Amino acid sequence: MRSRALAGALLFSTATVLSSCSDGASTAPPQSESPITTNGIPINLASGNACNPPKEHPAGKIIETVPASFPWGVAVRDDGLSYFTELFNNQVGVTNTFTRTILGFIPTGALPTGIAFSPDGSRAYTANQGDNTVSVINVATSQVVGSISAGFSSPFSVQVSPDGTQLYVGNNDNTLLVVDTQTLQITKTLIVGAATNAFAVDPAGRMLYASHFASGDVSEIDIFTGNVVRTFFLGGATQGLALNRKGTHLYVANEGGYLSDIDLTTGQIGPQIPIAGVGFGVGVTPDDVEAWITLPLNGKVQVFNLQSRRMTGTLNVGGEPRRVAFSSQGKIGAITNPTGYITFVR
Repeated sequence: MRSRALAGALLFSTATVLSSCSDGASTAPPQSESPITTNGIPINLASGNACNPPKEHPAGKIIETVPASFPWGVAVRDDGLSYFTELFNNQVGVTNTFTRTILGFIPTGALPTGIAFSPDGSRAYTANQGDNTVSVINVATSQVVGSISAGFSSPFSVQVSPDGTQLYVGNNDNTLLVVDTQTLQITKTLIVGAATNAFAVDPAGRMLYASHFASGDVSEIDIFTGNVVRTFFLGGATQGLALNRKGTHLYVANEGGYLSDIDLTTGQIGPQIPIAGVGFGVGVTPDDVEAWITLPLNGKVQVFNLQSRRMTGTLNVGGEPRRVAFSSQGKIGAITNPTGYITFVR
């Protein structure tokens, strides 16, 4: 069972943007009447609304390597509170971008992989591929308050709509579920490419993008109508994807050994950009200068400059780097590694 689940899990990834105003420089708690706790312990976080400095990107120095048991998915709130899935422990780990230590754990369904916060940060959702469910977590109480059945499909990834009313669940087959977040009922089933492994939402909040690794394509979905608008056929095995801040370009990592650049204004797919190994996760820095691509079989992260369109650096993190993410101002990067740790880079 473990080997079968691992084989399925290793074929998908999501890039999530970490959010915090001070990029981890402060440990001051947010202004809140009800502090967030995990296992009864208050969590001190910095306020995400105190400043608005220019967007940057990490220089590539490893500042922290935090031990964790098979960390896979990751989601981060605006105040820095961070959840990550521990695939084989059936739980979510809690940390933040400031202390960069493990603060506690929350039990979930079996084999949790993808994870996402609601826009207001009050809920988190995990895709549990082991028991075909999605767990709903109340963040204030650190408790699972609901479960959504995906039927015979195995959920890989989750994404919440910008208004918080809809949850999208990507499965191991060619179905994508739309769920009402109030009733937790499935309201629509979309037929898309095979095995939805990652999501991205455009800055305008209108379009949702989903990559499908088994069919090598990406779907563009109108959030308002729930219909598939365009399908981009990229070949190979499409993995993590990320948008630039203007929402004009979509970057998709590919196990075929290349990065794809889709011009969303014209619908044109640019020439394949070679990378130094199997591509998995991808994240665009908040300053729109770089794309970071994880190479799990090489233990490295490659840095691609979006302006010069050249590879400009390589970060050796060891293990099997999977997901890559950035703080809201871009000074800190986080890389999950299922061999047993999370790497924080400044």
